[in-house]
Amino acid sequence: MKKAKRKKRLPYTSGIALKSTVAVCCAIVACIAFFNSCEKKQAGDGIFKLVATEDSHLDFINHNIVSDSVNILDYLYFYNGAGVASADFNNDGLEDLYFTSNQGENKLYLNKGGLKFEDITQKAALKGTGNWKTGVTVVDINGDGLKDIYVCVVANFKGFKGKNQLYINNGNLTFTESAAKYGLDFSAFSTQASFFDYDKDGDLDMFLLTSSVHSNDTYGDSTQRFKYSHDAGDHLFRNDNGKFVDATQGSGIYSAPIGYGLGLSIGDLNNDGWDDIYVSNDFFEQDYYYVNQRNGTFKEELKSAFGHTSLFSMGNAISDVNKDGHLDVISTDMLPEEMKVLKSTINDEPLDIYNQEVNAGYYYQYSKNSLQLNVGNGNKFVDVSLYAGMSATDWTWSPLVQDFDMDGRKDMFFSNGIKKRLNDMDYLKYLGDPNVIKDFKTSRFFDKEKINLMPDGQVHNYLYHGGDKLKFTDISEGNDMRDTSVSAGAVAIDLDNDGDLDMVTNNMDAPAFIYQNMTMENVKDGEAKPIYLNFSVKYTGLNPDGIGTKFFMRSTKELDHQEIQTSTAYESTQNNNLTFTFLPGDKPVELMVVWPDNSHQLIKNFSPNKKTLITYNKAQVKSTTDMVALITGYIKGDAQFTSVPVKASVLATLQQYDTPDFNYYNLLPHTYLPHTPTVEVADIDKDGLDDIYIGGIAGDEKYILAGNKAGGFTKITVDAFAAFKDYGDTEAHWADVNNDGLPDLLVMSANHPLADPSKRVQPRLYINKGSFKFESKALPKLEDAAAKIFVYDFNGDGLKDLFFTAAVSFTDYTTTAKGGVLLNKGSGNFAIAPQNSFAQLTGIPYITGISASDVDHNGVDDIIVSSEWSPVQIFLNKNKKLEKFSLPLLDDAKGWWQSAAITDLDGDGKADLIAGNWGENSKYNVSATQPLYGYNQDLDNDGKNDLVLSYFYKGKYYPFRPKNDLEQELPYLKKEFLSFQKMADKTTDEIFKDKINNDKRLVANQFNSVFISDVLHAKAVTELPYLYQQAPVRSILPLNNKQGDVLLNGNFWGVVPYEGKYDALGIVTMHYDKQRKQLSLPEYWVNPLFNFQEMSAPQPVKTATGAGYVVVTYEGKMLLVTR
Repeated sequence: MKKAKRKKRLPYTSGIALKSTVAVCCAIVACIAFFNSCEKKQAGDGIFKLVATEDSHLDFINHNIVSDSVNILDYLYFYNGAGVASADFNNDGLEDLYFTSNQGENKLYLNKGGLKFEDITQKAALKGTGNWKTGVTVVDINGDGLKDIYVCVVANFKGFKGKNQLYINNGNLTFTESAAKYGLDFSAFSTQASFFDYDKDGDLDMFLLTSSVHSNDTYGDSTQRFKYSHDAGDHLFRNDNGKFVDATQGSGIYSAPIGYGLGLSIGDLNNDGWDDIYVSNDFFEQDYYYVNQRNGTFKEELKSAFGHTSLFSMGNAISDVNKDGHLDVISTDMLPEEMKVLKSTINDEPLDIYNQEVNAGYYYQYSKNSLQLNVGNGNKFVDVSLYAGMSATDWTWSPLVQDFDMDGRKDMFFSNGIKKRLNDMDYLKYLGDPNVIKDFKTSRFFDKEKINLMPDGQVHNYLYHGGDKLKFTDISEGNDMRDTSVSAGAVAIDLDNDGDLDMVTNNMDAPAFIYQNMTMENVKDGEAKPIYLNFSVKYTGLNPDGIGTKFFMRSTKELDHQEIQTSTAYESTQNNNLTFTFLPGDKPVELMVVWPDNSHQLIKNFSPNKKTLITYNKAQVKSTTDMVALITGYIKGDAQFTSVPVKASVLATLQQYDTPDFNYYNLLPHTYLPHTPTVEVADIDKDGLDDIYIGGIAGDEKYILAGNKAGGFTKITVDAFAAFKDYGDTEAHWADVNNDGLPDLLVMSANHPLADPSKRVQPRLYINKGSFKFESKALPKLEDAAAKIFVYDFNGDGLKDLFFTAAVSFTDYTTTAKGGVLLNKGSGNFAIAPQNSFAQLTGIPYITGISASDVDHNGVDDIIVSSEWSPVQIFLNKNKKLEKFSLPLLDDAKGWWQSAAITDLDGDGKADLIAGNWGENSKYNVSATQPLYGYNQDLDNDGKNDLVLSYFYKGKYYPFRPKNDLEQELPYLKKEFLSFQKMADKTTDEIFKDKINNDKRLVANQFNSVFISDVLHAKAVTELPYLYQQAPVRSILPLNNKQGDVLLNGNFWGVVPYEGKYDALGIVTMHYDKQRKQLSLPEYWVNPLFNFQEMSAPQPVKTATGAGYVVVTYEGKMLLVTR
């Protein structure tokens, strides 16, 4: 059947007539106002047990009272909950608990032992004041050895009144409110406070997190973050002799009307001895990463240090998750796990709105939890949350990162829930109904009936068990976390003094939870208890609790970095004790303590399984002038490799392609057009120095940079290139096609849907006539549009033939266009090879990479092919004929393979295979038992194939893309499923019924990149180390140096926002450690080639100053990188 021509569509937009996710969420207010090495733990061996309220007597409830004066319709954070603090307020050795209540009385509970508590709020005078209380912080503000309490309040909005309160501990379980005395009686939109000594003067200063409340000056471009707003902006208070002074302006801290601060953490993220700040912002405004400049100011560096962040950033935490000595950042969001909720709520924004916000100066943000691994000593963080398996925990507030089962691996707890789901798609559609809008305009602002129509948002809390290689397993069900709740603030502390960490949450409309940790209780008679070390400190002066003290615990296997700080979870704070645990067979070696004054000391004698107080003693500490050298040197004490200094210089600036793939077919797995024009390296004039062809988009000049004797490059204009100025270059290749000893140039043009296929997408051949003179020569016209070019002597006649891979069609992803072979007839003349003469090669669809290497060492190059929906394939050249080599270890490994290369990585003289796949840091969650399916079939009877990706979730298969996206290509679904709820939990089979044929579906069952030693006689496949699995490995370049280094080129941006760009790999070095007999991990933090951009394949370049150079293009720049 002839395929119907697909019409050009308007830019990709959401099916709901609301401009953005942000606008949708805000519309609720606006419209109404104006109208694994550890096995998965099972249910029977849980870590936690929920303590009954009647047993603990801890009966605190954060009551949420809806009224016509305050409700979700006029205060967007009405359901955000409140905080909890733990501290030993009477110094009896037991941790007490203090809860804030948004509308009611705050409560202080005295720990009586045995997990029983007594409400002493009235005696303590701690019920608090103000109409809306939020976060709580515990700090010894006056240095008297007693814990004081600071409470945040929202005021000056919708009738809310009040001021932040500071309760000074009198030493007899009574407190005196003294905020005004200290200059801390701030009155505005406060969320949470954190106390720390940012200027190293010996006393504690304060950072105050606030949140905008959607005032009229909230919306607009991102330059508003540089404006000052007293009420909505964050504040930095400097402690001047016991009086706190607002030092925000001039400090580098943003105090803007567009900051929606919900999360605050302090820590020394760049290991220079000075505390830095991480702020999580809700909605469109980016998070803030403030790096302490060591002179009383901060510099906001989020965009240079993070590839992307969470979108609806809520709570956050700082912790050394993988125990490598570097503090990582965990930020929570509201991506649901359950399919019915996921497919019926707003998550990420449509592509066009996403691009508009980025162009307006906002940053790349995706709706999911983020686990930002610190790979650059505070200068670079990569998000590995999808790989780690903890990205989707629904409406999440507090992340707690601790080793709860004391097995040596850190676990994660997430408090969860929202009373009503503001982002339910059907509810928002209902709000957009003209009759409803009319009703809003003519009725009272408060409408209880319409509030009640919002779907319930209670969710169970989540607990993840930490495993090997940074993998986390959900063990919530076996740990008394089956029941749903609205849990906000949370702390992890040892309430019963048995050594393991219990947890407490502040719940809305329900009693607070106490989760008793049963790890120690579960140890059977005769069994050894887990080994742990617990430390607290006694420091000097006005900081007796040693806020800002850093601990580096070195064991025989790892290095754990922990710090004493005052804000530890959403609107919450916990005690200043730090607990270190160890892997089986591991043991502590030494502890380096870095004190707040940046002096340090080493401790080598430990008392396990008891609390240890370390007292600052000036006679026992050492000082240094270079904290970076001290700390990083300590972290890298057993480094596997040494870094080689490199530098980069810009050789050329290139315009980038606008890749409109999704505008023409929005269900594509990803884009296929390149983002940057091609560059290609060769010694064109045979002077021993490499030269570079610089391609360009349509309309741009194409030229050559010729290597000169000074070590630089000289621009050469070529007349033959000018005639093809209107062509957009996507790939180029140098090859001597006429055997005259000079490399000739082959150039591919973009398969752009708007291009004239008869004119601008045909490959071009330029014959090198010497002295940088070229002659254009026509090639036979190919039947199908081509994507890549491969030069190879197919018939063994000594002439280089050409293989062009078939391009993916924008109008029909699944049409199997065939590649073509042009046979070299001599003197640069080519002819189309007879049909089917190379069918086993030309018939491979979705080819991503093709290369030649002598795999079997017979003196003739063989062919290696990577492609999507297929295994990596090797074709051996046997007597001038290609024979497919059967590779049992990979024959069934159908992936989205992006690259493959042959090299002798382990130095044994045999051919090894490195195969780059899509990686494991994605929402697809592909495995051999849970493959990804692609239904490339005509699903709406219009005569052309459609593509629906279907992925595995809890035993069933569901469409990967949401209802909006499916309906753009398959409009009939709008009538079959009138609401989001009706489609949300439907499987792929239930939605498409007999329209799909499982026998014709595409299959991908492996996404991890691999290494195979001695590929022709392989006995095992080795997964590349986990850090190489964080993005698609799009090219592989063996450097052929003494170290056997290989450059892996990762990162890919051509995906929809719901999937999120892949930016966690960049260009990194990998080698085989012969001593340890294992592949190395990437050393990001000394690698200036690493960044978050999508980059072209690196190429070696030889200049007059030597070899070992690499050319790479990204962000429109071509760089020459020198090692």
